[in-house]
Amino acid sequence: MAILHFGPASSNDGFTPYNASAFNDRQPASNVRELIQNSLDAALEAAEPTAKMRFEITTIKRSDIPGIKEYAAAFKKAKAYHRKNGGGKLTDPAEEVARRIDKALKDLNQGKSRLLSVTDNGIGLDAKRMNSLLADGSSAKSTDASGSYGVGHLASMSLSDLQYLLYAGLTKDKKRIVSGKTILASHPGKDRVMDAKGYLIQDFTNSANSNLYAYLSEDNHPRIASKALDKIQNEFGHGSAILIPAFNHFGDAKVKLWEIVSKVAAYNFAPAIQNGSLVIEVIEGNSSMRLDSKSLAEVLSADKDRTRAERSDSFFASLKPSGQNAYSILRTISEDKGASIPIGKDAVKISLLAPSLNGNTRIDLFRNGMRITDELRKLRRSDFADQQPFHAVIQIDAKPGGEIHRLVRKAEGPLHDKIDLSLLSSNESNRLTQALDKVATWIRDNTAAKTEDEYTMRDYLPINVNDPSGNGDSAFSFWGSPTPISRRVTANIQIGTSPPPKPIHPPDPDLDPPPPPPPPPPPPRRTSRPIPFRQTTILEEHGKMLAAIKSDQNMPELYLALRMDENADATCDRIWPDEDVLIRSLRIATTDGKPAVQCEVIEGGRFARIKDISANTQYEFNIDYETPQAIENIIDTPAFRLELHRPPKQSEQQSNQAE
Repeated sequence: MAILHFGPASSNDGFTPYNASAFNDRQPASNVRELIQNSLDAALEAAEPTAKMRFEITTIKRSDIPGIKEYAAAFKKAKAYHRKNGGGKLTDPAEEVARRIDKALKDLNQGKSRLLSVTDNGIGLDAKRMNSLLADGSSAKSTDASGSYGVGHLASMSLSDLQYLLYAGLTKDKKRIVSGKTILASHPGKDRVMDAKGYLIQDFTNSANSNLYAYLSEDNHPRIASKALDKIQNEFGHGSAILIPAFNHFGDAKVKLWEIVSKVAAYNFAPAIQNGSLVIEVIEGNSSMRLDSKSLAEVLSADKDRTRAERSDSFFASLKPSGQNAYSILRTISEDKGASIPIGKDAVKISLLAPSLNGNTRIDLFRNGMRITDELRKLRRSDFADQQPFHAVIQIDAKPGGEIHRLVRKAEGPLHDKIDLSLLSSNESNRLTQALDKVATWIRDNTAAKTEDEYTMRDYLPINVNDPSGNGDSAFSFWGSPTPISRRVTANIQIGTSPPPKPIHPPDPDLDPPPPPPPPPPPPRRTSRPIPFRQTTILEEHGKMLAAIKSDQNMPELYLALRMDENADATCDRIWPDEDVLIRSLRIATTDGKPAVQCEVIEGGRFARIKDISANTQYEFNIDYETPQAIENIIDTPAFRLELHRPPKQSEQQSNQAE
């Protein structure tokens, strides 16, 4: 008979449901991504050409859950124990956890609880891999895989309102193993305080060979796990299952499981799906849908006009990139056969789409078919400011002895969503940087350079601000009256010279020579010539900004600049020079049906030239910008302001060019 075992406590832990993983909520973007990544890794280890996954929701009752009797008893004791220690009540977070568990147990009793099963055709589970699953993030994966079993699967703990996961595995030699884990809170046992973690095992052991658990014999495998393994054996031959009882549907049961899984998978695993390395089936009720190379374009096309990544307070928070960029990734890998450039024992595949779909340069890195980041040293948009806009997709796959793949994997960190060179040794960091340099050189050699007068944006997109009240989108609003913006001009200070001393007596025209005439003032770099206008800016994400302006005057031509707003008055020195913020691209639209204006980035991004601004017309901007790393290291969330200036007169332009 399968029961839950709680060992003696080493600490007095409360109801902290998510402390065992790097994932602290029920966000579908991060949780589904981790589940898919684990299955891709498992298929790679099994030498399967295609990773096959199935997400399925079914209804279960109390008797289906192994160890539920021990679970309910431990939960009851834990509530009483921590309420007593807390002066008669739980903390607010703990009370919310207890409320969810109470409701989940009630739903089980009424036979209306849901179970999410995630199965795959990977290498399966044995005792070593199961030990890693039950641990808090230790790894039993090969060096070609992406992460650790414990971290990846514990991410799903937040998806069970019981905080209880079941694991089942079938190896190629038909050996089966089943276990489970729950995280509750410390509670009184027979003669000692018991640990918050409970394990579905035969018993604990004192083995010195890392096998801390005696696992259930096949005769004692719970029916719910045996049925999952039977399906795996009949359809895949081998693989594993993670079973999530009291599945909370990521906190919103109105969103279909297909919409969640297909969207997260398509955004993050497009190359793997496109080349047939990943196929996902989603079953919910009587509906069965399949994500593969044939349906991938349909999923991504639905969001191709979404120019912004999901906001931090949305249901799909942390889902990256934007729908437009995800669709562009598919177009890039589909329309360009790409090239494979050898770097050591690795072969780095690069696909190019030129010009890019939205007029912006973008570079995305995928490893083993999973998207990692678009922020790479030596491969940022600013590194290709002199090239025509393009979209590049870099794919690095595991190869025997592949050094670059190993370094990229090591630099990813636990969430696999960035490249952090500090995670590498100095020697490793240099080798990876050199490899990225070679990739950058190849891209630069295979994309077109800008001409002298490049380039005019023709892709204008309407931009609205999300209404936090939940009533849909609303337009930008302006505060205050039109404000003239004047640029400060730095004084012309000569280093190494001193002014002449003042005479100690009144000047005598017969004895004292006439003073030399004062030198003419240096010509200004740019005349202020301010324009009264209203403005508002919203920082969308790192390197991206939404803004709006309304001028009181018709302007046939003006210059726009983006400046760091240091909240300094006229008596304060500026910390950052104006030129530290560079505009890389912008798109402009109007909100009243008037034609959008033309614009172009000039002077390397210090300004954008805009033509034919109409008075009292609201213009909305989508701006991509760049700041130096020195600023980013000091200011996490910089504030910006827009400046609009009349263009300098012809004589001023000539003076500035001569200067």
